[in-house]
Amino acid sequence: MSRLNIMVLHRLGNPRLAPSFLCHHVFALRDAFPEHNYLYHDTELPLPDYVRDVDFDAIVLDVTFLWIRWLAEATFLNIRETYSFVRDSGGLKLAFPQDEYDCNELLDDWMCDWRVDHLFSVISSHWNVLYPRYHRQGSIRLAYTGYVDPTLLAKEGRPFDHRRIDIGYRARRLPPYFGRIGETKWAIGERVEIPAKRAGLTTDIVLGDQGTLLGPQWLDFLGDCRFTLGANSGSSLLDPRGDIQRRVRAYLNAHPAASFEEVEANCFPGLDGRHSFTAISPRVLEAGLLGSCQVLVEGDYSGIVRPWEHYIPISADASDFQQVLEAMRDRQLVDRLISNCRETILDTKELHYRHKAATVIGLIESHRVGSGPAADAETVQRTIRRYEEDMRQTYAKHWRRQSFRRNMSRFVDRSPTVSRLARTVWSRLRG
Repeated sequence: MSRLNIMVLHRLGNPRLAPSFLCHHVFALRDAFPEHNYLYHDTELPLPDYVRDVDFDAIVLDVTFLWIRWLAEATFLNIRETYSFVRDSGGLKLAFPQDEYDCNELLDDWMCDWRVDHLFSVISSHWNVLYPRYHRQGSIRLAYTGYVDPTLLAKEGRPFDHRRIDIGYRARRLPPYFGRIGETKWAIGERVEIPAKRAGLTTDIVLGDQGTLLGPQWLDFLGDCRFTLGANSGSSLLDPRGDIQRRVRAYLNAHPAASFEEVEANCFPGLDGRHSFTAISPRVLEAGLLGSCQVLVEGDYSGIVRPWEHYIPISADASDFQQVLEAMRDRQLVDRLISNCRETILDTKELHYRHKAATVIGLIESHRVGSGPAADAETVQRTIRRYEEDMRQTYAKHWRRQSFRRNMSRFVDRSPTVSRLARTVWSRLRG
């Protein structure tokens, strides 16, 4: 078959500043099948009118683009209107959302309005709850929050006995509107660190944005940990249109020291825990391939890894840490778990970017066969070259602004006085 013409809408920003797993998500098709024509457009920038006239074989809505549903309502609706030509496109439309429990009704309405053909969900169940309309209209397929890429496969951790960290963890403190599952994700770090230190273990557990590691630094960290702590990604709270999030933010602004229980009672009483929306995180794959034995809060990790077969389970309150410690000291068990986890990840073809990309390309090819004559590949290629030339300076300016904002944010975070001043000014500007 001749070259496919594919447009990818994303909101990645400067790839050099983005987490590596997001870059792999955005560019997975081009990396795996470079022979096709791809136009990648960052929707934070204006789209040239001549691009709208191209008859693409497929339009991919990347996870970073679908996050616009979290913006202010007017901004979200304006962006949707700007790209509404997608609705009438004859190409195959594919969407790759994540955090689907957050503003799920907005996402559901959007997918129906744009007549998306295939939606790839990272949540393995409750599709009728997450997509009350779309699940009757379109095709929903299982996807994952992260995949195995060649860079990760080429990376090696230190030999187990030479690793300097006994147990490591990084997590940001999630707001209460992620429910008890979100609360556990950061709280498990606090609950494990004290008894781990008491047991004489060398810990590197940092909670909050100050502990964020990106790219090679993150992989080096995992490759230096004998054991990696972890918990389910996801939420136990459904927030259909963002109303719960707005109530929680308002309540925390007025009561910044409020506990999870207090926020729950005042903002979403009786709603948490009705469903469990969880998925295996990229961290589990990365740690598994880098030979770090994982201590995970027991749960459903997309059916990929299971307790005592691939990881040491720990309760959400860490009350069984003594039993966990005994398991950590059983070298025969630890070696078996590390080996099983790595083999399972490598043997699960659905976890590899190449398989994901091949699935998508196959869907596009099947769609084009039944859609009549395709757009001329050479003409599309000329349009893509024109776009890249016209937009080169625009992208460069956008990325410079992004770098400046990031550097300023880091400066503010490092200076308590400046940080307090910035928060005060921001709160006054917001009224």
